[in-house]
Amino acid sequence: MKKVHLTEHIPGLDDYELKRHYDLDYSKAKPNRFAHGGKRPRAGRKPLSSHETKGKPIVRRTVTLTAPHLAYLRKLDSNVSRAIRKLIDAAR
Repeated sequence: MKKVHLTEHIPGLDDYELKRHYDLDYSKAKPNRFAHGGKRPRAGRKPLSSHETKGKPIVRRTVTLTAPHLAYLRKLDSNVSRAIRKLIDAAR
C-alpha cells in the first residue's frame, strides 16, 4: 500500500477550477434559520433575590483559602460565598 502525503498531488482528486468571481442573486437568498437575533428571554444567570443581598449590590472579589478553611466553609453552606457572608453577619 502506497503512503500518501497531504502535499502530494493525487490525479483526479480535487481537479476542478473555481472562477475568480461568481455573480449571485441575493434577492433569492433565504434567511439563516439557525441564526438568532439576540439571547433568549429569561436566559442567563438569575439575579439574587433582595433577601439574600439585603438590598445591597454584590461586589465580586477573589479570596484565596487553605483546604481546611474551604472545607469548614462548605460545612456551613455549599455556596462558599454565602458561607462567608453568613460568618460576617454573625460576627457583627
